[in-house]
Amino acid sequence: MDKDRLVATGLTPLQAEAYILLLEKGRVSPPQLAAALSLSRTNAYKLLDKLVELKLVVKSDDQKKLVYSPNNPLALASITAQFRTEALAREEAASNVMHDLLAHYYEHTDKPTVTSVTGRTEVAKLYRKQLSLREDICFVHTPADVPMMGFETMNEIRITPARHGNQRKGIISAAEQKKNPASHKRTNLEITWIDKNQYNAPVEWSVTKSSLLIVSYGLEPHAILLVDPLIAGAFLQLWNLLNSLLNN
Repeated sequence: MDKDRLVATGLTPLQAEAYILLLEKGRVSPPQLAAALSLSRTNAYKLLDKLVELKLVVKSDDQKKLVYSPNNPLALASITAQFRTEALAREEAASNVMHDLLAHYYEHTDKPTVTSVTGRTEVAKLYRKQLSLREDICFVHTPADVPMMGFETMNEIRITPARHGNQRKGIISAAEQKKNPASHKRTNLEITWIDKNQYNAPVEWSVTKSSLLIVSYGLEPHAILLVDPLIAGAFLQLWNLLNSLLNN
């Protein structure tokens, strides 16, 4: 059995090796595991007990000697679900504290943080990185996003701010106008419509009070995220000026 495939589920390499050995042998004692994996007996006990905790292994007493047997591999489904829940909780905790952390960070530096990526997957991650700041978003939209990124990806990116209670304000081509006030209200979206010829470049600009995201949709998507309150604040002023002129 390929150890790496087990590691990909969230097990450590040693846990994966131990579980594979148990599947092959049927059951082992801590001394046997220690010898097979070149571990101390103390570490072998700890490793086996951790697998018991993960419900991958069952511990029993055979003639006053502890032995360990493999449990049904279906237990892996519970483990991966637990890891996913823990990862989501950590992500939520990081997002909740990010705003305060950035505020403290930029009290002592004016150096922008710049991230540049290429490719659909990486660009989607950069969109989500900006969303993780939990700040209101103003953007100049391009109709080139969905054809390149796919509807499901962009729909998820568009509705996420509302889940966090953030506002979105967009300057959007009238060619894409959809009269759906209920949907816009539900997703905290305020739109300024423009003629399709006023902005049809394959570049989207998205700004919050501390970040500026530029996404270019050429032969493949490229994106640059600048996290810097000074630059973001300046661009936000420009966006508000443009939006005000368009609404007059």
